[in-house]
Amino acid sequence: MKQSAISTPAYLGLYAALLLSVACNAFLDIRYDTFDREMFYWALVFGWTLYVGRSQSRRAEPPGTTWQKLTFVLGIILFLLLFIPLWGFPRAGLYFLAMLQASQNCVTVTRRQLNLGLLVSLTLVIFAAGDFHADWTMLFYLIPYVVAVIFTLVAEQIHVQNNDLQQTRLGRPGKQGQGLAILAATASVLILGFGLYLITPQVDWPYLEWRYGQTFPQHSGGDLERPGANNQAENGSKAKGSEAGESQSPTSGGGQTLFPGNQWPTPATMRAAAGNRHLPKWQSAMIKKTADLTEATQQTLKPIIDLWELLKRWLVKHWLAILLSLIGLMLLAILLAFAALLKELPWLNWLLMHWEYLRFGILPLHANGERGARQYYKAMARMLSVYDLSRPQAANTQEYLKLISRTRKELHPYAAGMTALFEQARYGQGPIDADSLAKMRGLYRETYRKLD
Repeated sequence: MKQSAISTPAYLGLYAALLLSVACNAFLDIRYDTFDREMFYWALVFGWTLYVGRSQSRRAEPPGTTWQKLTFVLGIILFLLLFIPLWGFPRAGLYFLAMLQASQNCVTVTRRQLNLGLLVSLTLVIFAAGDFHADWTMLFYLIPYVVAVIFTLVAEQIHVQNNDLQQTRLGRPGKQGQGLAILAATASVLILGFGLYLITPQVDWPYLEWRYGQTFPQHSGGDLERPGANNQAENGSKAKGSEAGESQSPTSGGGQTLFPGNQWPTPATMRAAAGNRHLPKWQSAMIKKTADLTEATQQTLKPIIDLWELLKRWLVKHWLAILLSLIGLMLLAILLAFAALLKELPWLNWLLMHWEYLRFGILPLHANGERGARQYYKAMARMLSVYDLSRPQAANTQEYLKLISRTRKELHPYAAGMTALFEQARYGQGPIDADSLAKMRGLYRETYRKLD
């Protein structure tokens, strides 16, 4: 077999994605008991065509192109003789698209063709999910489809990165560790996506149309009315009746009611859906196990759920106070950030320096004792910061003094005297007297004159 440009795990992922996308559409007709035969046919078609494409080299060549033409002709015949009479439009056109993709599989040898196959599978899935027969039981095919798509993209990306790395090292490509890397990356993406799904609100279009009152047919004659326009009492009774009908009617494969807001079905609803005789046996068994697991989880988490409900009621009751508190905290944070920003403005430091010189240097309006010493030392530090001699946050008084001495030697006597008096006020045995504060005032004035 010749080496293709696409890795084998990527081909397997593409096969699973195409097969699951077709399974979503075949599941819409589960009540006709044709699901098994349809899936057997598509499994053979996609399996053989992708095997042919895997056997190609880095470009399309016989027998790949020959099988591509044969598959295309087979698709046209099935479209005219089987798809249209059996399903009609638009399902027949959708299955013809699947046959066209099967034909393309025979020459799928590049990443662009691989991504095109994933795009076709996404089209099939979107069509199936938008059908009115679709319900929550289709998740048994949609979730594996999402896993298959992510697995395919991750596998191909790791394959490309491995080839690039081997080429830069002038060696042959190796496959050691690629499997674990693909599984780990796929699991990481799925966990991250599931977490984002949980924290974001999930609503569907029918729910939005019901919630915000879109127009819909009200009478058999074709008149359009908006909900709530008239007959409010009658509409309210109809709404109550419809809600009761939704809660009592179990959903199973084949066209039952969608849950408003994509709510998770109850265990009773799951068991009722598992009783559908048209479902595959494995799916019925999985639904029953899921119902048992959901019921056990609800019983285990009942205290937490009750606490959460209590918290939600408290939030609803005090929502205004909580909103005002959050707004107050936001304003406080903005004011603190604005105050920190003002401290970094040069012109503001310049104004504060002259104000402190007027207050402490010209008018001795300083405090007494240690507090006055702190005021003079802080004023000197601010004055020096205006002249690019800011005190580092982690520096003590002696380290700051060494920085001043190295940068401005003429200021060393004044800075040394100010530092000594400040340390005496802080760590000395007795309180600092008025004469020491007067000396600090004189040193402060001399520093100002030297800098000015």
